[in-house]
Amino acid sequence: MAKNLLLISFLTVLILAGCSSPSAEYTLGSVILAEPFDNIKAWEFYEDAEENIRLEVLDGVYQVQAGDIGYIWGLNDQEHSNVVMEVSANQLSAFEDNAYGVMCRADTSNNGDGYYFLISGDGYYSIAKGEGDDVNSIVDWTSSSAINKGTGKNTIRAVCIGDYLSLYVNDKFMADARDST
Repeated sequence: MAKNLLLISFLTVLILAGCSSPSAEYTLGSVILAEPFDNIKAWEFYEDAEENIRLEVLDGVYQVQAGDIGYIWGLNDQEHSNVVMEVSANQLSAFEDNAYGVMCRADTSNNGDGYYFLISGDGYYSIAKGEGDDVNSIVDWTSSSAINKGTGKNTIRAVCIGDYLSLYVNDKFMADARDST
């Protein structure tokens, strides 16, 4: 009996040690933006037919269409420094080798600078930092069963408070990091 209890205790500790948890806590403040996507001028519109790129608000949804060209992004006209963002997103394409998500601390000059909180249609996530033409991983692409694959709906929450960055998908903690640069 004592051996069984010891084995169960050991397995419990081992399982809990494998569970990842955030390294910091945060408190939600008041909502500063709840976007119904009913104002087509509130978000960036962009089209490049040659590259098969289109960003637009259409039928109450911000849609992003892109060919295989790297990272593209669309911004609204508001700037915030310390935020917790949450968005529900559906991938419209059956193509799963991609990336989509949200940005914080994006440079409104639209040069790609900022932090990217990304998921992919094949069930991976990453946190990255954009600087000019470069987007470098802070948290490498990692698989998670919490991410709905393909065209399944995912709720992405990004936390950007001070130097603390964290990503949640479908209310499950994925990863966090600190970047003081």
